[in-house]
Amino acid sequence: MGVLEVHDIAFGYGRANVWEQVSFTLEPGEVALLVGVNGAGKSTLLRCLAGWERLREGSISLLSAPLDKLSPAERSRMAFVADVPAFYDDLTAYEHVELLARANRWDEDRWDEADRLLERFGIVRFCDQYPQSFSRGMREKLACALALAMSPACLLLDEPTGPLDPASATILEEELAAAAARGCAVLLSCHHELEVLEPHHVLKLNDGTIEVLDGAVARDSSLWTSL
Repeated sequence: MGVLEVHDIAFGYGRANVWEQVSFTLEPGEVALLVGVNGAGKSTLLRCLAGWERLREGSISLLSAPLDKLSPAERSRMAFVADVPAFYDDLTAYEHVELLARANRWDEDRWDEADRLLERFGIVRFCDQYPQSFSRGMREKLACALALAMSPACLLLDEPTGPLDPASATILEEELAAAAARGCAVLLSCHHELEVLEPHHVLKLNDGTIEVLDGAVARDSSLWTSL
């Protein structure tokens, strides 16, 4: 059973499609990189996969159920870190954790995992502050920590390593690899070669279509110089 199944989806503005006939499947524990030049539609595709945009054609399923038919509890099996993470203005960093915990009825182990992630990403000593006071990199780390703490079946991330310093980017890659080892399907967009994470697939958006490549091409410098 695929965690995320995408069948011939299309999205566009006006009369023109940004991309069309996009199809792929992510199995439990698989990692995929989404690549393409600026303007290829990577962020738009991720928003569609997360249910934030309406498709023109095709279908998306999460754990074999149509994405648009899922209950809120079922939708919580997917986590999405957008290119510009949004936070509540009147909640501190740790109050965001508490909100997620209460909404999803976390057990003690999940609370412990959230605390571990905050410590790992170096956020703990800033948890009583409001995210709008954070740097862009700190906001990205908080968003990634919250998403990972949800222990989702599917995790989507839009350029998550872009705002991060090299050490934090390595930590994120290690945490994503660990999540995949536990069965999470991970899809992230990226513009540069990763240091730790080993993708199973590379999804290349080009001229309105998608090409599914073996993950080994992510170690080929020609892939990145062509973007």
